[in-house]
Amino acid sequence: MVSVAQAPVRVLIASRSPAWSAGMVAFLSVPPLEAGSAGTTDGALALLERAPHHLVVAARALVDGPGVELAREVVRRHPDVKVVIALDDDSVEAQLEALAAGAAGCLPPDAGREAVVEAVHDALRGVARFDLDALRPLADLMRRTAPREVLLTEQERVILRLMRQHLTYKEIAQRLGVSWHTVRTHAQSILRKSGVHSRRDLDAWDRRLDATPAAGSGAPR
Repeated sequence: MVSVAQAPVRVLIASRSPAWSAGMVAFLSVPPLEAGSAGTTDGALALLERAPHHLVVAARALVDGPGVELAREVVRRHPDVKVVIALDDDSVEAQLEALAAGAAGCLPPDAGREAVVEAVHDALRGVARFDLDALRPLADLMRRTAPREVLLTEQERVILRLMRQHLTYKEIAQRLGVSWHTVRTHAQSILRKSGVHSRRDLDAWDRRLDATPAAGSGAPR
């Protein structure tokens, strides 16, 4: 019986650390995975333009910016490419930052080879990897907090980013570990505050929020 070679699955490692990138490439150079690396956001985006990739593993920091900025650009330019953010701490804020940027999951700081490979395969299958126990306080807050009338709350901003990735309410609920009804309530609040009538109209409106402080933060994002 003649075996048929499986098509390669291309993974791009993005980090300012050559040593970290080399280690990740070694972890993921197991067929059908093929891994390469880039040290800058511009370099990573150029590689994605030149050849199709399936997934990007981004460190928290690249030479020319944070990994979440690369994640946002990948999601915007290549919506079919999954992104996993490698965390350098286990804070809820770091996970929320990755989630809001459109990442399909996070890698904990102590992830070994097996955990890295598992996370990559989960992301490729569409299985979100976040620490729901760590995010549960946010879910509880979302259930208790009444929507504000002027600015979006931090919870609404997270949901807005996920809505712009064309995720369904059910998919958003699964990522955040909350109920579908909770997501729908916040989504309806977002639409009401924005003054638009459909999810398709949110993109242009949301771009105008970039200089607007998150509710209660007093500082720009």
